[in-house]
Amino acid sequence: MRSFTYTTGVKLKGNKIYLPSLGWMKFYNSRPIPDGFKMKSVTVRKKADGFYVSIRIEDTSIPTFPTITSEEINTAVGLDMGLGKLVYCSDGSVIDNPRFATNQKTKRLQRIRQRRVSRKKKRSNNRRKAQQKLSVFQLKIANYREARNWQIALKIVKKADVIVVEDLNISGMMKRCKPKYDSESSRFLPNGQSAKRALSRLIADASWYTLISKIEYVAAKSGKIVLKIDPRKTSQTCIVCGHIDAASRDGEKFVCTNCGHVDDANLQEARNIKAKAINQYGLLLKRIKKVRQDLPKPRQLTLFETPTLELIRGKRRQHRAHKGERDVPGNLGIQLNLFNQDNNIPIRDTL
Repeated sequence: MRSFTYTTGVKLKGNKIYLPSLGWMKFYNSRPIPDGFKMKSVTVRKKADGFYVSIRIEDTSIPTFPTITSEEINTAVGLDMGLGKLVYCSDGSVIDNPRFATNQKTKRLQRIRQRRVSRKKKRSNNRRKAQQKLSVFQLKIANYREARNWQIALKIVKKADVIVVEDLNISGMMKRCKPKYDSESSRFLPNGQSAKRALSRLIADASWYTLISKIEYVAAKSGKIVLKIDPRKTSQTCIVCGHIDAASRDGEKFVCTNCGHVDDANLQEARNIKAKAINQYGLLLKRIKKVRQDLPKPRQLTLFETPTLELIRGKRRQHRAHKGERDVPGNLGIQLNLFNQDNNIPIRDTL
């Protein structure tokens, strides 16, 4: 068994915990139990780098998570899961794919550690130690991916009131290809499984299902809504004219065969996901006008002051060159004109 659960008999005292039939033992108390909560169950799990204890607590006086009504929905964002970039958003932003398990450095280290395990004698202590190091290495990758997914989920939920994702059949996308058998030669023909194997590894490393689950959890705590739509035809539909054609998709580029609209294929799909959810669920979104924040604010005019173009536009901040030669001792502080020199400026005598 990799884990076991206690429902009664557990006690806490500082950094020590009492487990029935095991006694008192020290543990790292990462966070104290808040006042008013009581323990419901305690689960002990064994992982590659040690044992972990998780405590489930409950407080019935705390209200449930807030919910948002259809009248309060103002914004929505569509998400397209990818492999080059992890998430493409309908607002034009993208989130990078860290590829914790499929980058060159990680694959090389994992190959070296796996080779060390296979070269050890079976059922020996050295083989057990090498396997332990490999398991700890894989656990670190899983922890990095888990922490990254929580950060991405929190960042996405803050974008809008409604988050729209595709209802993907991820297990079907990672399924092995069907074998092709030739009855005449009594042999199996190539079915593209070696290429599909690499694609399945990338999908598993991206962890789409776990990321969507975390987005749903964070959205529920924040009072947001997560909607799922059918992913069919979202990558082949033009957002401008609505024409559907598989020939419009050319790798990472989308070129509509009807109106000639050119766009990034993944961002185009994210916008189609959002538009499909709006039509399917009848969302009434609020249009927000974007204002540039880098322009200076115009100065307030007085009662009898005549407005001019310079006063209305405002003055921009003047930046000085950091590596100029005007501040060097002996150099002039202004730029001289060839035909209009100021006689009051002292000029250094020449030998």
